[in-house]
Amino acid sequence: MLGFFKYTNFFADDLAFLIGRPLPHLSLVLPLGISFFTFHHIMYLVDLRRGRAPAYPLDRYALYICFFPQAISGPIARWNEVMHQFGRRAFAPGWERRCAVGATFIIVGLLQKTMLADPLSSALDPIYAQAASGPLAPEQAEMALAFAFQIFFDFAGYSDIAIGLALIFGVELPRNFDAPFRSSSILELWQCWHMTLARFLRDYVFTPLANLRVGGRQHRVTRLLVALLLTMALCGLWHGAGWHYVLWGTLQGVAMVIAATWRRYLLSPPPLIGWVLTIGFFIGTGAFFRAPSLDAVWNVYQGLAAIPTNFHPQGRNTLILAMFCAIVLPPSHEIVRRLTEIPRMQVALGLAAAACLVLVALGNRENYQFVYFQF
Repeated sequence: MLGFFKYTNFFADDLAFLIGRPLPHLSLVLPLGISFFTFHHIMYLVDLRRGRAPAYPLDRYALYICFFPQAISGPIARWNEVMHQFGRRAFAPGWERRCAVGATFIIVGLLQKTMLADPLSSALDPIYAQAASGPLAPEQAEMALAFAFQIFFDFAGYSDIAIGLALIFGVELPRNFDAPFRSSSILELWQCWHMTLARFLRDYVFTPLANLRVGGRQHRVTRLLVALLLTMALCGLWHGAGWHYVLWGTLQGVAMVIAATWRRYLLSPPPLIGWVLTIGFFIGTGAFFRAPSLDAVWNVYQGLAAIPTNFHPQGRNTLILAMFCAIVLPPSHEIVRRLTEIPRMQVALGLAAAACLVLVALGNRENYQFVYFQF
């Protein structure tokens, strides 16, 4: 079902290119959250077939698939992380603190979305629209790389809102981000970025590929590295029906293969150098993810080849703030823990003021849907 709705027209275009004649497109509307609830189906049904999951009643299974905080864009919770929580009393002793923590997660998530992700989106959307039609000026191309921070705060903000909503309903969802911009290797970054997707890919894509009986014991390392590369290429394809997504995923896989090989045979570089290389690579390849086509990606990199005369684009101050928050501040779950470890009136007043600020921001300017709603 996922392949039909998401990739039919993509493969039709590729086939049309190969045979040299146009093929008609199907007028398909992508069901909201199809990628995520498909993953939930896969995790449970595969584990059920392997004998690792019990059979649940239909109503409990349907709740797992359709639990609304995570249904559209995750986090991708495994059945054994949430099934036992369904049916609990929502107002059992301790509900006050749980709801307070949930509300704090929601406010922190909304701040990330409205104060950081949306202003960056407002600055970047015209740049990538220009890249789709022609070359970019050097300062525009450099600003285009800010997309890595936009999508981080957009998706981390959504994840925190989902976690907070679920807590209010008495369900604890897994964390999805853990300060990825502090990582000193690409392997570490992908353990901290979209963590629930990374675990899904590890257990249901990488491990089966790595366990294929191809090449024998003497080629085990090669088999693992090829499985890693294929897994990340499929990760790119999952994100979107376009070759720029596949290339983005493949580049992540190549970097992970190089990092894994380096770790096995060579000394690790100093942490600062590893951090610069890792974050520079991740930010630099973000254009493949955001640009609408490979031609647009090429226009972005053409702009980067020139030296800018100044760097005062729209959104520069927001970018500086976003970089500070992503690199210097602790991850959001740690911020929430510190804010809620003991009841304090000044914290409650500050969160109330932040909630009012979010409401004002939502009412006074254009807002943007969450990026991962399209996946």
